[in-house]
Amino acid sequence: MRKFWPKIRTVLTTVAWIICGCGVMILSGAALLRQQNLKLKTITVNVDQSDGMLFVNPNDILQILKDHRVNIESASLDQLNYQNLERTIQSNPWVKHAELFVNTSGNLDVNVTQRKPVLRVINNQGVSYYIDDHSMKMPVSNNFTARVPVATGCIFSGPENHNTIDSVTEQKLFILACYVQSDSFLSSLTEQIVVNTQKEFELIPLLGNQTILIGDTDSLQQKFNKLKIFYKEGMDRLGWPDYKTINLKYTNEVFCEKRDPVKTGTFLAQRDSTKSNRPTP
Repeated sequence: MRKFWPKIRTVLTTVAWIICGCGVMILSGAALLRQQNLKLKTITVNVDQSDGMLFVNPNDILQILKDHRVNIESASLDQLNYQNLERTIQSNPWVKHAELFVNTSGNLDVNVTQRKPVLRVINNQGVSYYIDDHSMKMPVSNNFTARVPVATGCIFSGPENHNTIDSVTEQKLFILACYVQSDSFLSSLTEQIVVNTQKEFELIPLLGNQTILIGDTDSLQQKFNKLKIFYKEGMDRLGWPDYKTINLKYTNEVFCEKRDPVKTGTFLAQRDSTKSNRPTP
């Protein structure tokens, strides 16, 4: 008997695996049959608004689904093309990503992530649009205005319906806007970015009536470090209200132009020591 036991054990093991496989097939078939006959019971839409974006709301997404005959009155789960519905929702110009999930109870969950603008542009033709955090154009909305800096001035861009930014100026605006957004001090400071006739970039602060001249978008870290030192140590020395331009273009110094055109001031911005030349007539 002992010499036959290995063969018997092999047969029993094989039979057990066959039984388990048949059980899985039966359960899968039953679940599939149940799903084919299962009606859509509920639709839950979750729109991520953690970044404060309110371009779309759950009702907007429900309307998109309704337009494609997805409703709880008539839709069956086996009739839903989930990938096609996701692509349809993502075709909304303010939607970045959409995912659809359904459970065996007939509940459909729709998770939507909105696009995030970093800058609003008004180009030379008066056309207004956003640039998002992936350097793509997106339209403005009648329902919501994002709290981002506004770029104006000499901005020559292509047709409004182009999705990608297509000019050197727009690309540099994107670089500058992303840098500003990444810094809490600069983000709270900056209200507007102006492209002047020399294709240089100027910041208009939210408070005060000065213009901050950046120049080109090179060496942004060094330029803004000078600006922070200047705000911390230089403003009291030179006098806040008297100056109309804060120029960051020069190495290791901030050049200030007074509203009186014959008066200027220079602030030497250094990490270890700070010196200031008083404005002279």
